[in-house]
Amino acid sequence: MEKYIVFHNNKVVGQYTRFIDAFKTVIEIGGGEIYRGELVMKLSPSEIAELKDFISWIPVEPVEAPVASKRKVAIVLDQMFKGFYTEVLAREFKDYEIHEIVGKGVDKPIRSGNIVREPAENDLDIVKLIQSLIDKSYKVYFFTGDKKLYMHTSTIPGVKSYYMPPSEYPSKEKLVLEMIKYVREG
Repeated sequence: MEKYIVFHNNKVVGQYTRFIDAFKTVIEIGGGEIYRGELVMKLSPSEIAELKDFISWIPVEPVEAPVASKRKVAIVLDQMFKGFYTEVLAREFKDYEIHEIVGKGVDKPIRSGNIVREPAENDLDIVKLIQSLIDKSYKVYFFTGDKKLYMHTSTIPGVKSYYMPPSEYPSKEKLVLEMIKYVREG
């Protein structure tokens, strides 16, 4: 069975079984809205009790909720940020991989905890490393003091590049605190 409900100024004015009656009310009060509603189910108290009993006996199999995989994060540090910066960031972000570019003298990546020391002979090697991390679904933060390298990496989708020349900071502690701030702001 349908009902027509008249609203005026967000208040119910009346309920009607015929549309014409609802329409007349809107004209009389000088405006309003008419909603048509339909009864979906009408239950007696005993029917409700019976349904509650029935529902309580339906076997329910527990379902394990899907666990969203946490996106991996990598912080890549250009050669000028070796040592102190790597160690501080590794302690601050224990669940992140810290990739330290070490330049020549290393043939392959060396992992120690969450620190990975990466060989790179030139900027192209750094760009390839960043791209390989992105291809593995890492969220990548890249810190460099090389403006040209910064300009190039800032155009790569999926990497947040930061130009941070050490000479523009009063201390290495201040610089590493800025790095931490940028990573946390994500």
